[in-house]
Amino acid sequence: MKIVMSLFIAAILCFAAAESRVSRASIVAAEHMIDEKINAYSTDPYHPLGDARGTYLEGYGVLFTNELDLVNTGALTMSPFKPTVSKEELAGFHERKVKKLAELKDAMRTMLVNASGILEGLPPNERVAMEAILYSHSWEITRDLPHRVFMSAEKQKLVNAKAAHAGQPELTAIIEEQER
Repeated sequence: MKIVMSLFIAAILCFAAAESRVSRASIVAAEHMIDEKINAYSTDPYHPLGDARGTYLEGYGVLFTNELDLVNTGALTMSPFKPTVSKEELAGFHERKVKKLAELKDAMRTMLVNASGILEGLPPNERVAMEAILYSHSWEITRDLPHRVFMSAEKQKLVNAKAAHAGQPELTAIIEEQER
């Protein structure tokens, strides 16, 4: 009987150790919020290449990733019916992407703040991070455009910013940003 009880207690401890601090349900809720925000642009929509994905990294925090094209390239994609793209079309397309990059950064800051309120169980000193992987075609002008945008901040700073109704300048001051 002692052996059975010892195995039972060991099994409970193993499952307790495997349980994440941050529930999968709260990560999924934040993923859906990110997807909704990305899909909310109607006048010049982003072209998401999949759904947002999140994971909890013990001791670091939660990381969300998504891959998207800043602008839907459908009209410019070369085909037998449109074998070339003019220099003017390429330049205009590039301008739209540069403009959309700035909008994406603002949206990512807002999404980090909103995610901080959803992620129950995430310790206040751990981070909420997001990486957008930006797709581009080989024929595009890519100068001034990164391939990745990464942002992160401590959960408590994001919660405080939300409570203070912080604007983009205040969010820029507390969120670490990298472009690659």
